Amino acid sequence: MKRALLFFSSFVTVAVVIYAMALIPNFSAFKTLFQNGEGMSEGSEYVANTYSLADLTRFIGSKPEHVSVVSLSIDQPDSSLYYQENNLRTMGSLGNLILLYSYANGVESSQLDPNEELSIEEISKYRLPLISQNAHNGAIERLITKESPRFTLEDAVHAMVEFNDLVLADFLWAKLGASVLRISLNELKDTLGLSFTELPLPNAAMYMAIAEPALYLPEFSPKTDSLRIDSDQRAVFHAKTLEDFYEKTADPEQFNALRASFKKNRINQNFMQERDALALFPQTTASEIAKIMSYLLLDDRLNVAVQTHILDALGWPNGSTTITRSFESYFAQYDSRMGLLSGVDFGISIYTGERRIQVILFDELPVAFWHHMSANHMQEDFQQRLIWDPALYHITKLAL
Repeated sequence: MKRALLFFSSFVTVAVVIYAMALIPNFSAFKTLFQNGEGMSEGSEYVANTYSLADLTRFIGSKPEHVSVVSLSIDQPDSSLYYQENNLRTMGSLGNLILLYSYANGVESSQLDPNEELSIEEISKYRLPLISQNAHNGAIERLITKESPRFTLEDAVHAMVEFNDLVLADFLWAKLGASVLRISLNELKDTLGLSFTELPLPNAAMYMAIAEPALYLPEFSPKTDSLRIDSDQRAVFHAKTLEDFYEKTADPEQFNALRASFKKNRINQNFMQERDALALFPQTTASEIAKIMSYLLLDDRLNVAVQTHILDALGWPNGSTTITRSFESYFAQYDSRMGLLSGVDFGISIYTGERRIQVILFDELPVAFWHHMSANHMQEDFQQRLIWDPALYHITKLAL
């Protein structure tokens, strides 16, 4: 009996120790999952039926409220695909195209030095804890080595695109400035006839706003709020957001308190609220992003040197085994954040030589389904294969 009790107590002790070792270092993750039980089951019925890209095309065709697609064939315009291309969607990191355009112009006009050396302290000035953390860590690992703790502005811009690093995007946004970016956006609007694409704003500014919604909105209900469609109200909201961003980041004591709050509670919203809040971010449409991409990469009205800078930044996938197997060349910017999966790309199929510019926006996705797609990189795989795989193109065309 004593031996049995001794064995049982030893077993319990070891189990408790193992459980504590697993739980304590990951307590924040366990707490997050516990608080988001409802969100983690939202859309689970779609997960079970979407384990292939063919399945995904059926989801796209049946859920126009969640997806916009533009697959523009440069060489065979009649084979282009358009689906919900004029629906307003969250722009997210696809706004980096405007930052790249402004950056390239700044370099060519000698307003910016691409070889300017930077330090981690400079680029992390606006970093918020637990926002884009993994992407930022990956970018820093690429930029900094023991042999070279500093890096150039050009290096930072390339890492921004490759890793979809929101911190680096905010650094470049601040480096360029709102007035310069507004001029760049107005140039694109005038040249391309854009009507809906809004000025990109610092990611930190937007996450600060949704962490304290009472300061900006009378009620935190962006899915039903007229801000999604009322451009005047959105302009007022974005102006307030930017004003608050400037105020808090200019005061070290206030910004450090804000960082401490993010470290403790992140944005203080559950997964579904975080997803819904993306409706408050700057917007665009798939058709307008496709126009911008076409202009920046292929239009002979744009300075060749400016285009080269942009191609260099967007060409980060080239050289990888996956890309060289299917593409002569490939250029892309992807984004993934709660409820949102998006991408803009330009690829030349190694099989046919066909050139396609594409924009695919999955917006306001159910949380569980977003986690499923994000974990499997389904959106990126779908977007790439749509260029070189005739079978997937045919299935998609039928679904849409």
